[in-house]
Amino acid sequence: MIAKTSIVIERSIDEVFAYVSNVENMPRWVSGVSRVKLLSDRVKAGARFTADYADGLRRSGIDFKVVEFEPPVRFTTKSELGPFSFPFRGTLELRSVGNATEVTTNVETGPDSLATRLVGVLFGPFLRRSTKRRLQEELQALRASITRSSV
Repeated sequence: MIAKTSIVIERSIDEVFAYVSNVENMPRWVSGVSRVKLLSDRVKAGARFTADYADGLRRSGIDFKVVEFEPPVRFTTKSELGPFSFPFRGTLELRSVGNATEVTTNVETGPDSLATRLVGVLFGPFLRRSTKRRLQEELQALRASITRSSV
């Protein structure tokens, strides 16, 4: 795991899961994502989708696969093709907290070559801090977005 963080959202676990597992909502709360297209008939384990992603001035597409779909507690995707030098896996875990929902997100990465392994060793602490900060910002955007929506 490279980074993990949590937030509480004042919505039911079913509402939050419905929102986050609708991949077409990603542009509303995932930084860098501008458009998502579901390639499968519906979101479920094994479903595929693509997202337009911008990181600074660089724009590209990322192909994803849903690897875990366990309503209303777990939603995991992994990148299959995209601009990053190594694949990543993102998991959202949801837990009821009274009438609210705690959402925990974590991103896992792994080296796919000697070069990315060296980058991980040299820059790992910096990458973990910056990724955790970005995940926290995304969860705050999720909370604001879902609060405004009617789900």
